[in-house]
Amino acid sequence: MATYLLDFDGVFFRYGTMEPIEGAVDYVNDLKSQGHKVIFLTARQRYQNDPEHLTVEKTEQVLASLGVAFDSIVDGVSSPRVLVNDEGAFAINHPLNSPLQQIMQDSPRPPQRSEVVKRVYRGLAAVSWVAWKYADSNDADDYVQTLLIGKSLTSCGGFDHADLVARYRRRPGYHFHGEELPAGGNHPQYQGQISKLLQSDDPLYQATDGVADGAAMKVTAAAAYYLDDFQGLIKNIDRVTRVTHATVDARLSAILVALRLRQVFLDDDPDNMDRLVEEMRVAVKIMQFGDQANFFLDRVARARTIATQHDQPVDLLYKLCRDIGMDHLAWSTPIAACFWSYHNDTDFSKWFSHQHEKKMYLPRRFGIFRRVVHGLTLDRRVHAEDVQHLRAIGQYDDFVKTHGYHWQKSVDIDTFLSIAISIIAVRHGLDSVKTEVPQAIEMFGDDLATLAEQLVQMPSRKASRQREPASQNPQRAVASKIVRAG
Repeated sequence: MATYLLDFDGVFFRYGTMEPIEGAVDYVNDLKSQGHKVIFLTARQRYQNDPEHLTVEKTEQVLASLGVAFDSIVDGVSSPRVLVNDEGAFAINHPLNSPLQQIMQDSPRPPQRSEVVKRVYRGLAAVSWVAWKYADSNDADDYVQTLLIGKSLTSCGGFDHADLVARYRRRPGYHFHGEELPAGGNHPQYQGQISKLLQSDDPLYQATDGVADGAAMKVTAAAAYYLDDFQGLIKNIDRVTRVTHATVDARLSAILVALRLRQVFLDDDPDNMDRLVEEMRVAVKIMQFGDQANFFLDRVARARTIATQHDQPVDLLYKLCRDIGMDHLAWSTPIAACFWSYHNDTDFSKWFSHQHEKKMYLPRRFGIFRRVVHGLTLDRRVHAEDVQHLRAIGQYDDFVKTHGYHWQKSVDIDTFLSIAISIIAVRHGLDSVKTEVPQAIEMFGDDLATLAEQLVQMPSRKASRQREPASQNPQRAVASKIVRAG
């Protein structure tokens, strides 16, 4: 179990009072019921304090009257407003007097490693199957980039900026139906984020823009590598993403998909949408994105509402595509795919009607007409919101330049299914396509079983602590001092 460090003023009590913040009592009692330790931090003095009514002694009396159990109080500490879980050195700045959310950030009791390896293999195999099934050599970037990131992490023992950039620039060595794939798996005529990287000779290239969904389509291997470390996953997924995509929305889209994959890799409350939404809010705090994340979080909340109202996968997909989208935007396809993955239909082979298709023909239900998802399925009001947000963040012109030729003319089917089916395959298995998966894997030629083994060595926590000394992380340094003091 874990040890949680909570400041009194502004986290548990409203600053300078004995009045608990909304949710604080339940939050602490929930931690204790789970068997965790709770240590309170405070600048308050035990007997002589200014103001006099806020002594630690009187504070203890208030805690007793509230029925709050705790392990100890470290007094006389001029502490920041942080919540720290020493199980993973998880720390966030907590907004002053903000409600405490009901979320447990400690790593769950891990499943058997062999079972996690199997799940990671299924996730990787699903990405290869989608690329093989879609059968477009100009659109195999989902698989190519997922694998090059995974190989970089396992070869270098973690994120290595120069190695990752170099891998993006090399031809991957794949032959797709007899055609050799270019660097990054992208068609040379495509002028998106990989094209910008290839045009530069900077060995530590880092994007300055990019709001497309390509940031989220390639995180399956990276999510597996960092799955044992909540904060490490968020920060390292962001480091990987920043190489090709700079906008907050694109970075959040990659984090969202990684957190959803973490749910199913660890089988950690995998059908709980509220948990995913809450973890995204925590991720925003960790990354200190502030108000820049509001648009993305609003779309996440909208998708969560849709997913709770429609349990049939056909209806859910159509509604998500109408109100969230299946466009090439970061807040469109990745969010829709993540929340569609909460349905329980294990037969995902039926979602491909035709190879290379730019619109999706949904399976018929009860003899009604067959619905089609295409470039104009997205509600006009939602499209107007997208345009307004693109202009607000200064990305409209660049997005039109790189994606205008198919914006509102087609939908990003392969990226949607690559994300969603990777999650669904981890959750429910590959039985519905078990005769086709070996063909997909054989075409690319990767040993996905061995890569899955390498990814689940779970080295991330040790590596991240070696690479980030406490002196470079003020929150962690404070936490280390307090733990020793306690």
